[in-house]
Order: sequence, then C-alpha cells, then structure tokens
Amino acid sequence: MNPVTYPPSFLRLDALLRRLTIALGNWLDAIFSGVWWWHARRHWAERRLAQSLEDTGNKSLETRWHTERCRRLQFAVMYWRIAPASVRPIVRAAYDAGLPLADIRLTVLNIDLRERNGTIILRRSTLARAMSATFATVVGLHWLLMYCLAITAPGPSWLKALVIVGICAVYAMLYRSWNLYAYRALAAIDRSGTELDRIIADAPYTDTTNVSPMTGR
Repeated sequence: MNPVTYPPSFLRLDALLRRLTIALGNWLDAIFSGVWWWHARRHWAERRLAQSLEDTGNKSLETRWHTERCRRLQFAVMYWRIAPASVRPIVRAAYDAGLPLADIRLTVLNIDLRERNGTIILRRSTLARAMSATFATVVGLHWLLMYCLAITAPGPSWLKALVIVGICAVYAMLYRSWNLYAYRALAAIDRSGTELDRIIADAPYTDTTNVSPMTGR
C-alpha cells in the first residue's frame, strides 16, 4: 500500500498551526505560572542593584545583598519560582545533566523538590494523583454539559456554533492552567523523577543540609 502524500501547502499549514499552538501554550504557561511576576521583580531588583553600585561601590554589604537578590530572582525567572538555597544547586545540576527544562520548571513550580527537616526530598504524592484524576473527570463532564446546553438552547445555528467555540476556548485555557499544577506536574515526576533521585543522592553533603532521595508525601 502506497503511503499517503500531502501537498506542500497542506504541510506548511500544518507546521504553522503547530508553531502557533506551541506559542499559545507557552504564553498561557507564562501567565498562569506567574513567571511575569518574577520578571517584574527582577527588573526592579536590577535597578536597585545599579543604584547601589553607583552609590556604594561593588564591595559594600548593600551591593552584595542586592546582587544575591538578583541571583535568586534570576533563578525564579528561569525555573518559575524561588527555591531555598539548599534546593537551587540540585535544580541547576538537573539542568546541567540534561533533564528537560519543562520538567524541572514544573517540579520547582509545584515545590515537589523541597527541603524537609534538613533533608532534600522529591515529593511523590498519591493524594495529588487521585485528586488530579477526579478533578479532570469533573471538569470534562461539566465541559460536555455546557456543550449540550449550547446545542439544545433556542437560537440560530451560527449563534450556537459561536457559543461552542467560546466554551471550547474558555475551558481549554482553564485546562491548560490547571494542568500546570496537576497532570503535567505529575507527568514530569514520572519522566524525570528517577534521574532527580540520582542527582539528589550524588549531591555533596553540607554542614546544614543532609541530601537524600527520600520520598515525601
């Protein structure tokens, strides 16, 4: 059986739609993850650092404090949330080891990589997994119900079609935002959790933090 061949115009349109979908998804992630807030805070922190350098020089305690603050906010811009000093080296080691940046960001955003009682842990929550599946079912049924109400409501067909498109757009955005803190976060742990455990176990010990790949709940 001969493989199906598509005209070049169709392939170009398909590629364009894929790029637009990815760009829209990244834009929604930037909004719902709150990374825009970290961008704004970093901008103001850099301005204060520049002013401190001008007023007190690069060796003053004030300048050092502002420099460290800029570093913390740069981390938040890169990984979508500020993390404790004991966690940040683990995150950077994961990035250097080639783990997907999206998985690292989701792990940091959901505080699944955390310090507890002086120990670094990677949280794997059975409760979060059950709640994610339950909430997805409820939202899916409600989405279907809204479609049924739009179809059975009185009115012209063009208006029903417009309402259905609007419902689809609203629920698609809600689904994307909820997924940041539910299914996608759990999938990131499933994909990269074993490697993160290895990185945690290989991390050097310090006087204040014992590093261990134990599982938190």
